[in-house]
Amino acid sequence: MSRSLISIDDLTEKEILKILAKIAYFKKKKKVAKHLGKSVGLLFEKFSTRTRLSFESAIAKLGANPIFINKQDTQLSRGESIAETARMFSFYLDALVYRTDSHSKISDFHKASDIPIINALSDLEHPTQIISDIFTIKEVFNKKNIRKINICYIGDANNIAISFAKIAKILNLNFTFCCPKKYSKPIANIINEEIGLSLTTDTNKAFHNADVIYTDVWTSMGMEKENAIRLKDFKKYQVTKTLMQKTSNKSVFMHCLPAHIGEEVTLDVINSDKSIVYQQAENKLYSAMAIIDFFLS
Repeated sequence: MSRSLISIDDLTEKEILKILAKIAYFKKKKKVAKHLGKSVGLLFEKFSTRTRLSFESAIAKLGANPIFINKQDTQLSRGESIAETARMFSFYLDALVYRTDSHSKISDFHKASDIPIINALSDLEHPTQIISDIFTIKEVFNKKNIRKINICYIGDANNIAISFAKIAKILNLNFTFCCPKKYSKPIANIINEEIGLSLTTDTNKAFHNADVIYTDVWTSMGMEKENAIRLKDFKKYQVTKTLMQKTSNKSVFMHCLPAHIGEEVTLDVINSDKSIVYQQAENKLYSAMAIIDFFLS
């Protein structure tokens, strides 16, 4: 079993800071062919645009060979076990980037593998996205100590929110999570108010003097049957221009995309000068390079 990135908890504070420094290095260098001859697989069981393209491009820019694997073309689709597949992948690949609807699948894959497994999204976490987003926050606020930046996540306690809360805990960030109480349990288990993490249902309180407002879709892939009730439950948690006016003067708006305009965020917010969603998207490339490099090295 090799060292992998299944959860943000798999990294120490020192390692996260090392990866963040590498992201800045790769953003400056753009292309560093230091992993020539290596092959990295991409097994994506869920739809993806930004994550897939950023990792495929990142692998190529590092000099390695990206190999996209369609699950339907493998014996996995015919009942071969994850353990057996993981052993085979370990013979042919140097690492695997895996996007799945089941965290238990990726954990099982890791346990049976001799190569690094990188979680490119599961139902419980999205660690590579959050590492990239923390870099973007550091980049935008430049010399300001990241621990003095007030970060507010508003919306569903989904995989993005869970990874965000975990990295906030590791890095001792000021992090407020805002959502309806009935949806807060996954985050409530992580929050520790003694180290700057807090939970609230009050949008006015959450947005007051916040430096970063981050949101995501209210209905994640696979939850489409809950969409109607979620639209009703989260209606008060839409990021609007009025709420953004309660934030600090230099605040920014973040979203991992794709956004559902008119649901979790209004058009005038995502198109405003405060929106850094495309800077986020670009940085996924350099973050993918840094994460791949960290585990291949």
